[in-house]
Amino acid sequence: MIMNVRVLTPDRVICTTTANEVILPSVTGQLGVLDGHASLVTALDTGLLRIKLDEAWTPIILCGGLAEIDRNRVTVLVNDVEELIDVELRDATKQLEEAKKKEENLLRADLDALQAGLSFLPITRQKEKK
Repeated sequence: MIMNVRVLTPDRVICTTTANEVILPSVTGQLGVLDGHASLVTALDTGLLRIKLDEAWTPIILCGGLAEIDRNRVTVLVNDVEELIDVELRDATKQLEEAKKKEENLLRADLDALQAGLSFLPITRQKEKK
């Protein structure tokens, strides 16, 4: 059987299509969905959504969100997407990995700045005790 797939953002419908298979970038790892999948709702990470119809894969880069699977319907609600047209899946995966590395570096820099700010607190507390 064929599944119905909808990808939506707050301001537009990205796609409404049918699929034989869907692979979602869930926060716990890649989630494969086939016909007859159990109903569930899952949080999505930034990653590559892949929709397969008739042996052809359509990749879409998602920027977080939620997915609902109910019977043979997959609804994907996301903040934003990057549609890939005429791009090889390898290139899309490479772009995604680069984007994740940049995101990790930004988070690491924020964490370092936060830790640097917090490092002054123990010194202040020690002075107060004396």
